[in-house]
Amino acid sequence: MKTLQKIALPAAGLAAGFLLLAKSREAAEGVRDGIHLCLEQAIPALFLFLVLAEWVRLSGAAAVLARPFGFLAKMLGVPRQGVPVFLLSLTGGYPVGPRMLGEMVKRGELSKKAAEKLLCCTVNCSPAFLIAGVALPCFGSVKIGAAMALCQAVSSLLTGVLARVLWGGAGRETDSGRRQDALPPGDALVMAVTDGGRSMLAICGFVTVFTVIIRAAEALPGAAGWVGLLEVTAGCAELPGGSFWEMLVLATVYTAFGGLCVWMQAAAFLRGSGVRMGKFCLLRGVHVFCSLFLTIFCVKRMELPAAVFSSFSKAAPAAGGATAGAAVLLVLICLMLLLCSGKCGKIKASEHKGET
Repeated sequence: MKTLQKIALPAAGLAAGFLLLAKSREAAEGVRDGIHLCLEQAIPALFLFLVLAEWVRLSGAAAVLARPFGFLAKMLGVPRQGVPVFLLSLTGGYPVGPRMLGEMVKRGELSKKAAEKLLCCTVNCSPAFLIAGVALPCFGSVKIGAAMALCQAVSSLLTGVLARVLWGGAGRETDSGRRQDALPPGDALVMAVTDGGRSMLAICGFVTVFTVIIRAAEALPGAAGWVGLLEVTAGCAELPGGSFWEMLVLATVYTAFGGLCVWMQAAAFLRGSGVRMGKFCLLRGVHVFCSLFLTIFCVKRMELPAAVFSSFSKAAPAAGGATAGAAVLLVLICLMLLLCSGKCGKIKASEHKGET
């Protein structure tokens, strides 16, 4: 296996290098598109939330924020200092949660075990993107975006509760983290802006690289349907023009899943902390399934104007790509759910042996 890796990795690098040389114009266009995407969507949507999350943590405001939500710590089975991470991840978007968890573990404020459980429910799509980037372009409805955000928040909470059931509660972890001295608000703001800028640069780098990959993959059959598996923004941008329910299903799955670009951002922010993403990967299918079920359930009971269902369904998706994407995502979710059920069975069996 190691010999195969030693051969395959350099070969893949050489192939990628030759491809960039052969398709230098397309690669340059992909970089421009990626930078434009960062300037138009990623930076306006994420930068201020990254700064806010870091300022809350450094200034000591996190402890104040967690007090009214102590019940969440018990539900999720994590120390109280982990509650602000969950709350800010629901409002700030995908990278906020992993970034806060990585920094807290590195500083000794949170244990690795608690961070791994929290990671399962703190990689979330922001309500701002669900409304402005998905619901309005696809459906012309703010209500649908708000419903999607609420359903994904509930799904995140349920996923966190499941992680507690599988891997135990906080136990002695509640007081195990070291409390860092809070910085003065001004100093905390300076550090928050500086660290937030570094994090934003890393996010833009990932978005740009994946934009180039997507541009290179456009020649493949049915590419429009699985672009959302790579990068959420690009995948959702391809959805307008489909039927109502097809757009709703794919938009929900894309945003709940997060895309490989978001997963790699999370891995980058957790690097050096020792926090592993195995539990997160195992329960991601559960989060996607719950988000989809709750969203369809809520939208079917909402009073929406007829134009929402009809005006966007005249144009068909290009080359039936959305249907292919739905099939790929369905298979992926089923595999994740099967893995999760197998893991649950093993845990219950080990607990039963321990009792006997």
